[in-house]
Amino acid sequence: MSALVFLLLAAAPDAGLPACAPCSVVASPQVALQRVLERKPAILAVGEYHEVKGAPKVPSAIARFTKDLLPALKGKVTSLVVETWMLNGKCGAAEKQATAAVAKTTQRPDSTEDEVTTLLDRTFKMGVKNHILLIDCDDYRSMLDDAGELDGEASLLLVRRKVEAKALEVMEKEEGGTPERVLLLYGGAIHNDLEPLPEWRPYSFGPQLSRETGGHVVELDLLVPEYVEADEDLVKEPWFAAALALSKAGKTVLINPHPDVYLLLFPRSKKR
Repeated sequence: MSALVFLLLAAAPDAGLPACAPCSVVASPQVALQRVLERKPAILAVGEYHEVKGAPKVPSAIARFTKDLLPALKGKVTSLVVETWMLNGKCGAAEKQATAAVAKTTQRPDSTEDEVTTLLDRTFKMGVKNHILLIDCDDYRSMLDDAGELDGEASLLLVRRKVEAKALEVMEKEEGGTPERVLLLYGGAIHNDLEPLPEWRPYSFGPQLSRETGGHVVELDLLVPEYVEADEDLVKEPWFAAALALSKAGKTVLINPHPDVYLLLFPRSKKR
């Protein structure tokens, strides 16, 4: 897309709405993705702020990605690693306890599993090589503390290691990981950070994979405004209040606070 065409598609903020230095108001989420792809990523690391039980009934980040953004990646992405795993019942009590502890802590609605399956189905039909994480019995045990509750730190470290290892395996097999054969990673917004906050750095595969690809990882975080408007980390960002106001005005906002770091804030859904 030429710079002129992009400028024609991009919309300037309306008068009276706050200025947001790292923000661009664009015509649609699809236009935002096209700008991100101009960075020619070898790895496109997509992170979402998850839907939780009790959240407003609006389309989730993964549903929007699958429906609206995934089609634009056809012919560009050759492999996908999703931050999920299958239960096999072979690890007995440890598997049951860990699964229950994860469900209790994350509070994700039952529909999340179906939406992950839909994503994998769509990418398979696109000819993409799909991968999920492989979790063994020792992994399940490592996710629990002495009281049988979820050990949050250990679980985050485990997911980071598993995604990182799977991504390196895909690249070694030459299934993806170059600008011509993009490797798509999809998971939580903490693990894909290229510029993680100090307290989140141990849990992010972003810096390591960026080194492995010679700096060709692009981070794209998906923000559903109804899910993130009170997020304790985002509200500290100097651009967040202005970006949220633009979203509430029905705008699609692409935020670029650091090189190769993008956040796509969807327009706030209209109340019925």
